[in-house]
Amino acid sequence: MIPAGLVAAVVTALGYGVTPVCARRAVRLLGFVRANAARLLVALVVLGVIAFATGRGLGTQLPAFVLAGAIGFGIGGLAMFRALPLLGAPLSSLLVETLAAFTAAVLAWVWFADELTAPVIAASLVILVGVGLGLAPYLRGAGRGPGVRLGVGLAVLAAVAQGGSAVISRRALLAIQKATPVPGGPSHSLAYVSSAAFDRLIGGCAVAVLVLIVVRLAARRGAAARRALVPAGAFAPAPVPARSELGRFGARLPDSPWFWVGANALFGPILGVTAMVWALQSLQPGVVQAVAAMAPLIAIPVARWLEGYRPPRAYYLGAVVAVAGLAALALAQG
Repeated sequence: MIPAGLVAAVVTALGYGVTPVCARRAVRLLGFVRANAARLLVALVVLGVIAFATGRGLGTQLPAFVLAGAIGFGIGGLAMFRALPLLGAPLSSLLVETLAAFTAAVLAWVWFADELTAPVIAASLVILVGVGLGLAPYLRGAGRGPGVRLGVGLAVLAAVAQGGSAVISRRALLAIQKATPVPGGPSHSLAYVSSAAFDRLIGGCAVAVLVLIVVRLAARRGAAARRALVPAGAFAPAPVPARSELGRFGARLPDSPWFWVGANALFGPILGVTAMVWALQSLQPGVVQAVAAMAPLIAIPVARWLEGYRPPRAYYLGAVVAVAGLAALALAQG
């Protein structure tokens, strides 16, 4: 039987796999600072309603989850959004997802002895190798334009923030489980998971809104800050095509910034992060991040579905290797 935590990690990857197309459209229409803040605010409202409707509201580990959200969503999300147009989605995703998995695994092991077995490490590495193989065809010419060093630095920052955020969340979840140790009890309920996801968003929104305010104030004095607020050009894996060039389904979707902000919030901070919190209850953060690293491979067929984009043949080899690693991970966890 596949562990529930692994299923939740796969749902996380699926949610994160849809968000790049949504983020690309939102950034193109709003600019990366506005797009990042808007998606977090929408998600905050939705998860807040769910958290308080289920009776938990703010959780017992509020400071830890707020800190995790401020680091992961606030710093990491903003850094990732800025790195995307500088490096392109494939290179940005490859750097962030692989480094985040290593960061989370090592930090959890050093901080509170959350270790991994050799089979789990091997299976996770196979997944990351598959991600690298699948993205390899898109790396030609990546990292050669202006702002490459800045883009790499931002991607590394996003990876460290993402991995560190997962580890802090895992530590807080273990503390909750220690207080309510009954298997399948309150600490594993939807109320606790939605509350933890909501608390994380509070920290992320605080940072994102603060950055937006600072940038808006700075925009009154400098052109560099103003460029962060204007709609940005599209970024890889493929430029956002004209509506006439979109896939049959994608052409039917509205070209409204709030539609894409809402979709980004739904599949990322709402579905993806809630599933990640659920996964972190039973899986080491490095494992969760390794499974979530499959998101770029999922994003490519989503782009084909919505934008008529066709992946190269080499992509499928990477996808097969990653799925094989996921199957091995399920056996190792079982």
